[in-house]
Amino acid sequence: MVNQIKMWFDTETAWELMDPHAAVYLLLAVLVFYVGKLVNDKCSPYDLNEQLTTVDNKAIALSFAGYIFALGIILYGVLSSDSTLTPSGNVQKDLLKDLGNTALWGLIGIGLLQVARIINDKLLLYQFNNMKELVEDKNVGTGAVQCGAYIGSALMIRAVLTDGEDAGFIVSLVATLVYFVIGQLAFIAFSRMYQITSRFDLHGEIEKDNVAAGVGFGMTLTAVGMVLSGYIIKFDSLIGLVVWFFISAFLLLTCRYLVDKVILPGSLLDEEVSRDHNWGAAMVEGSAAIGLAMLLNAAF
Repeated sequence: MVNQIKMWFDTETAWELMDPHAAVYLLLAVLVFYVGKLVNDKCSPYDLNEQLTTVDNKAIALSFAGYIFALGIILYGVLSSDSTLTPSGNVQKDLLKDLGNTALWGLIGIGLLQVARIINDKLLLYQFNNMKELVEDKNVGTGAVQCGAYIGSALMIRAVLTDGEDAGFIVSLVATLVYFVIGQLAFIAFSRMYQITSRFDLHGEIEKDNVAAGVGFGMTLTAVGMVLSGYIIKFDSLIGLVVWFFISAFLLLTCRYLVDKVILPGSLLDEEVSRDHNWGAAMVEGSAAIGLAMLLNAAF
């Protein structure tokens, strides 16, 4: 008990929190966020400020919120990695190396998130034009799917950065690209499984501005990213990752059935989503999937 009391009143931690280097990293992170916004603006056929303020486009807001959140996840992965924190005897040199590494991976993350958006448009929600749905129809369901895909992609990128503490830049970059590609293929494959096991046309419902369909599917994509990232942190085998994807996909789809029969008894989940556009039920579905993903990562 005496030791616990000493720890409670220890002043060393308080002084460590006064380290001015933390403010430098924070400023760099803000700069990366700003660059990310500029890149997103250049790659988008719309004016973000106009869509968020003048037009009050909640679909764009949800998509961009996922993009910013995803970029924050990637930066967290860089800053929490010890790969560039080994002292060399020169504090200034170590700081500059860390800042350069953070900025570089931030730019790489921005580029990969833009690629994820293209994949989302061309291969994930391939039956309609995402930009038309977001800008002209203000389709919140489409924004929710993009948000979930951004976050899921970022979780896998962060997992590689966290796991590759002892690897060099080239090895980390190659590993990041490999896992990113596999992750995007997993999203595409899961979308087909989700469509097959659902009693409604996923693309058709989202295109008809069904917010519930987009919210449920988008949150489940985040869950897929979580279970894959959990594997990447623990293991290296790509064969194992593929096997783990099919196991976790089966369990996530089974989770939809359990939500239908146990949590929402008396009414079919798919009917609540497709017929009643019940986004509350879709939130329950997505939350259950994310909760299951957390349990799977802890259990396996």
